[in-house]
Amino acid sequence: MANEKEVIKAEDVLKETPSSNAEVQKSWVKAFKAFADSPKVEVFIPDAYRSSFGDPLHFSVNGISIMIPIGEKIKVPKPFAEHAQRMMKGAVISKNQKRLTPEELYED
Repeated sequence: MANEKEVIKAEDVLKETPSSNAEVQKSWVKAFKAFADSPKVEVFIPDAYRSSFGDPLHFSVNGISIMIPIGEKIKVPKPFAEHAQRMMKGAVISKNQKRLTPEELYED
């Protein structure tokens, strides 16, 4: 019967073995290499965001962290630049500003 749903029992999920440290480190190296090989894009975070983010802006994409200085142009891998743009789009820097919904943030 094609319409039957597969039932996953909690006991089966708990029996899964965790990844070894070596496997985790290999995945980090693979992710880092993917970001290092991606095209670099210039990004600039204006001083107005300093109170919202702190200096430098620190965030992670897929477990790889980056710090972008506020008020300086810097070239970063494209996925980091896109994430920084979303963060700026969603930041509230004045009392009169409306906080965007996730749907509005990720509309790009």
